[in-house]
Amino acid sequence: MRKDVRINTLKTALRIIALLAVATVLAQNAFANLVQNGNFSAVTYSGAKPLTAPYFGQIGGASGAASGATLTVTNWATGGYNFVFNASNVDSGTNAGGANAGQPNEAPGQFNTGAGYGNTYMWGSHNGGPSTWVAPPSGGNFIAADGAYEVGAITQTITGLTVGQTYVLKFYYGAAQQQGYTQATTERWTVSMGTGNVAGNFQTPTINLPAESFSGWFQATMFFTAGSTTETLSFLASGTPNGEPPFALLAGVDLEVVPDYSSWLIFAGFGLLCVCLETMRRRRRRGEFALAA
Repeated sequence: MRKDVRINTLKTALRIIALLAVATVLAQNAFANLVQNGNFSAVTYSGAKPLTAPYFGQIGGASGAASGATLTVTNWATGGYNFVFNASNVDSGTNAGGANAGQPNEAPGQFNTGAGYGNTYMWGSHNGGPSTWVAPPSGGNFIAADGAYEVGAITQTITGLTVGQTYVLKFYYGAAQQQGYTQATTERWTVSMGTGNVAGNFQTPTINLPAESFSGWFQATMFFTAGSTTETLSFLASGTPNGEPPFALLAGVDLEVVPDYSSWLIFAGFGLLCVCLETMRRRRRRGEFALAA
């Protein structure tokens, strides 16, 4: 009797392991981030001026003495006045002086020699602003995009989508101002991919930012339906007033498939099976005690 119980228990355990393996695969597929380099941490530099990692500054190329230098954020493309920073260097210099004199790692448009567009930093506690910068909850770097000067979207091509499938997009956003400007600004993002909330577009709430400030981080969540197996995910900043001052911030971009109910039924069925097996085990144990008595 006890031998049969052990054999049945072993078979049940093997079934549970198999179900758990299937559930794990489904979970991994359902919750995989389809965005590459969503925290903007993979950044490369090429150019005549020797720089040392980590690189930060204006994405793309630069003119003047910095001609030929290029800063690239892997998997992302942009033609706007957009920068990549992290919380440790975003306010580490001013429009009059770079952050790393002698050992610069500022990228095109941010050389402390004044090449390209000169130095571009955001207001913060390290250069006279009232706000202390904190890293986005997602970690990594973030984008600072001017929404009122040489505006250009930052984009990524997303592949492997299923036509008609719904996807959830999450990201962190905020607002800042270029160091040197001393008036209030407004900033927001327009996001597009396939068809979605408003004809494929979603806008974050407008942030009204006091002078020389950093807003902190907020998280946005939106849903899109894929109209093709390949879509372009686009983030376009907009702000006021015209010119360089307003910068919209972007971090922690995550795009995942919304799982269908069949996946959740498997998880629910697995949980119910575990409950049933535990109930059977306890009843058998009580029966053995009764026979022993």
